[in-house]
Amino acid sequence: MSGEHTKTATTRGARRDVGTLARRYWPLALLGILAVLVSAAVYHWVYPAYSWNRDETVYVWQARAMRQGILLPTDGGAPAFFWPWLSGHGNGFFFSQYTLGWPSILAASLLAFGTTAVAIPFGALLSVLGMYAIARTTTRDHTLSLIAAALMVLSPIFLVQSGLYLGYLFTLGLGLLGLSALLTGVQQGARWRLVAGGALVGWIFMTRPFDAVLWALAALVGVLALHWKQWGKVLRAAAWVTLGFVPLFVATLAYNRHVTGSFTQFPITAADPLDTFGFGLKRLMPTFGKDDYTPWVAVKSVAKNGIAIPWFIAGSYLGIIAAGWALWLRRRDRAMVVLVALFLAFPLGYFAFWGMHVSSVTAHLSGPIYFIPLFPPLLVLMAAAIRELWQRRRAFGMVLAAALVVVTVPFAVSRLDVNHTISTAQVPWKHADQTAPAHSLVFVEQSGLYLLLLNPYSSNPANLDGRVLYATDQGVGDLDLIATRPDRTPYLQKTSIPPSEVDPSADAPPPKITLVPIRVLTTGAAVMHARITNTKGERVVVASLQVGDRIERQTLTTEGKRGEVYDVEWVVAAPGANRAGATTIDVPAADAIVSAGFGATVREATRRPTLRGWVPTRNDGSSLRMMLPVRVARAGQVNDHAGWIEVDRAPDFVLTVTADHAP
Repeated sequence: MSGEHTKTATTRGARRDVGTLARRYWPLALLGILAVLVSAAVYHWVYPAYSWNRDETVYVWQARAMRQGILLPTDGGAPAFFWPWLSGHGNGFFFSQYTLGWPSILAASLLAFGTTAVAIPFGALLSVLGMYAIARTTTRDHTLSLIAAALMVLSPIFLVQSGLYLGYLFTLGLGLLGLSALLTGVQQGARWRLVAGGALVGWIFMTRPFDAVLWALAALVGVLALHWKQWGKVLRAAAWVTLGFVPLFVATLAYNRHVTGSFTQFPITAADPLDTFGFGLKRLMPTFGKDDYTPWVAVKSVAKNGIAIPWFIAGSYLGIIAAGWALWLRRRDRAMVVLVALFLAFPLGYFAFWGMHVSSVTAHLSGPIYFIPLFPPLLVLMAAAIRELWQRRRAFGMVLAAALVVVTVPFAVSRLDVNHTISTAQVPWKHADQTAPAHSLVFVEQSGLYLLLLNPYSSNPANLDGRVLYATDQGVGDLDLIATRPDRTPYLQKTSIPPSEVDPSADAPPPKITLVPIRVLTTGAAVMHARITNTKGERVVVASLQVGDRIERQTLTTEGKRGEVYDVEWVVAAPGANRAGATTIDVPAADAIVSAGFGATVREATRRPTLRGWVPTRNDGSSLRMMLPVRVARAGQVNDHAGWIEVDRAPDFVLTVTADHAP
């Protein structure tokens, strides 16, 4: 009977403990549920078609390949056509510039739920739980920690980032939980906490390697500040931390070796060696222009990112003032060293990384992404300010809390609104992807050299065996790819807004996306007929035909008037066609270009063409292969330089190409 009595008492005690925990932590559970719901809502309603940040599409592409069991997607023997954005190229394969930490979570979500989207709320949840954990670790105050977690959910940076396929909140959650586990593990001598903390830092290393270094430094400063001269305790803790960290560290280096051929070279620098730390010439991708990242540029970039913090943190400027006051009140608390170390680690650590310059351009849209770890120290101190006023006089604490909420609302609404507008403008790309016919080969016009950059939905399966196969538009080269894919129907995906006029801003209108069948005209000779309208009333109109280095010109009028229409044509032919009077195309491949220029004199009109149409042409010796429809462009400014801007159509310049049936 005594054994049964003891067993019953133990059961009752366990139930009381569970009940106590439930009563104590239900607000945290509620905040966690709220974080998940907010994340799902932002994903569905704020970002109906991705954000402006094309890193999202790269993560999804990588995760889908991993779901197929493929770490290195094939290049299909034609890398120039299938090269994804922010990826490198190896011997017959592509690789993402990102390591496996966050993409593996997306892939696991895809495997378990059939969609990568479930991983997004998971990252948001981790950041809120981590916020509570670090606040509890540094202040030992349960209520204050709940306030800090609530402020995290309220912060515009959380709202904006919580619906994205980006791993910043996920990494933040790992860092905060890892830092908390390391500090409490050393304090309590809890080995399992130390091993878990090491594993969490290891996962950061597998996600954002340099971030892992900075989180580890913040942890080291905190441990030394709290346990100075307790060297035995610190060294024993370090051994257990290493036990948790090493497996993921080794896994990351093994992945590097598999992808880049070197344990110490990460994919990001293999994709482009100039995309790295330090000052000097830097570049995002091999075909992009170089930026000179100097210490002065670094100072300005850090300042721009720092200035954006009040737009994205709960309470904005008022909250930062409250945080400063709380830090002053707790200035003798050694635990505050942890928060200060975390606050300083990332601005100092990233000062020499040129990504600070790139991110500063859009910091007003989606937040200072490299400074997200600065938010938790500020939020803990804001919560401390509310707690301090509450304890002095409850009404003061309530007023500060309410003021922080009120101040936050306009910033949150404006940041969500601008990101929603940008995403909505991309919906036509999403619809175009859904309506592309099966067994099609879709060339994304004006795509440059990378998929996923202009059209965020131009993603291919790892084996290039999708229902739709996307390819970059390489002009004459498109003809060769079409010839190697006879089982697919070729299309040209056109946009009404040239890429040179697309910037991540709320003013970006939604483009009209059209899918135009590609027709390959195979003929010995072809007639290129242009109808040109003099819309500006210039006196002289000159038309020209250019094939390779050869140029032929015709002066259509020297007494032009506004609204007059002129017709001109040339016959182009393959060398073996023996077409008398035709312009022979002697080069193997070229664009056959017809241009129109206007001016007061013949020289001016010749030197200043303003309209052009061209047809990618392949010379097979006895015949020509010409890819239709005709492309049209107007002269304009491209990245602050004179250039050609492709347009969907130009009523004042109509170029047609037909087979020449003359004897």
